[in-house]
Amino acid sequence: MEQEFYKTSPELITTHYGEEYERYYNAIIPPIYMNSLNIFPNIDAYFDADKFDKHTYIYGRVQNPTVRILEEKVAALEHGCAAYAFASGMAAATTAVQSTVTAGGNIVCVRNAYGPLANYISTHCPETMGTTVTWVIGDTVEEFKEAITGKTQLVILESPASVTFTLQDISAVCELAHAVGAKVYIDNTFCTPLYQNPLDLGADIVMHTASKYMGGHSDVIGGFLAVKDPEFAHYVADKRELLGGIIGPMEAWLIIRGLRTLTVRVPAHAEAALKVAKFLENHPKVRKVNYPALESFPQHELYKKQMRGCTGLLSFEIEGTKEQAKQIVNSLKVFKIGVSWGGFESLACMPMLRMTDEKAAWVGGDQNTIRLHIGLEGVDALIADLDDALANI
Repeated sequence: MEQEFYKTSPELITTHYGEEYERYYNAIIPPIYMNSLNIFPNIDAYFDADKFDKHTYIYGRVQNPTVRILEEKVAALEHGCAAYAFASGMAAATTAVQSTVTAGGNIVCVRNAYGPLANYISTHCPETMGTTVTWVIGDTVEEFKEAITGKTQLVILESPASVTFTLQDISAVCELAHAVGAKVYIDNTFCTPLYQNPLDLGADIVMHTASKYMGGHSDVIGGFLAVKDPEFAHYVADKRELLGGIIGPMEAWLIIRGLRTLTVRVPAHAEAALKVAKFLENHPKVRKVNYPALESFPQHELYKKQMRGCTGLLSFEIEGTKEQAKQIVNSLKVFKIGVSWGGFESLACMPMLRMTDEKAAWVGGDQNTIRLHIGLEGVDALIADLDDALANI
């Protein structure tokens, strides 16, 4: 009964849900179970052990008590029946593909999906499984209607996409996919469960990269898959056991620590990011700002339909050349240059800089696109930093 009470809000989930204090001497912080195996009173108990029982543990590659606490929190946050933690977001993503796609199947994927995942399904999967990929921009339902066929087994979404921030109509796409028996996977790292719950909108698999907001401190790598169907959840767990992608207990503990402040940190990132986005939107040297919470964003109505807020990531394009965009990034002082995001620090990068013009246009962006993560250094300092950098061109 107590656990059900803790499941009633994101704040209670992140602070208390899944933590059975009486099992570890009423310590407010759960221990890190570093053991690789568990022992049994007799051989029959070993063979009869149920690996899906939350209080039964056999071997570290299958499950771990610290990992279990983390997984219960993420499942509750995403309104799923189960969640599974992985050693990286990429381990989670590839396990999702392995759990849904068979030889000769078709995958429909948005063009601006996470780069390593796009590379995996466009090179490794066709070479080893004979699969095909249909790429879509994804900002219209009609495009999905044309792309999804009877051979489609998996639809990969990322809404918003983490460079161009285009959205997909999750409910409509799920309806199309399910009509042909395909599953829908979505990367929900940007929104976090605080601002979007794709399982409620019909998605089958929700992925998170834990190095972003869930970890929150730029000190841990991890990933999650949250699912809503119990039978499929067991299949994903078996696949993780076979592929060996489970997260370690120390990393799980660090993410549990990060989740404690998720409901405080993410709104702070979001509040600052909206102010930065509005500053950039009104700057004469900025051509375009990509941030769904702006009323000027082309898909703002869809944003209001399926999201409850935006977080700290945005991008913009200048009225200028890519060399001038590089000059802006290189002259920033508070913003550091880095590829990741979701931690306390503000970051800048140019994800499309080394692409060809054609490739950048294909994914919906431009070579001079600058992506920012708005950290916790104070919005006035961040705006001043950007203002000084823009003055250099």
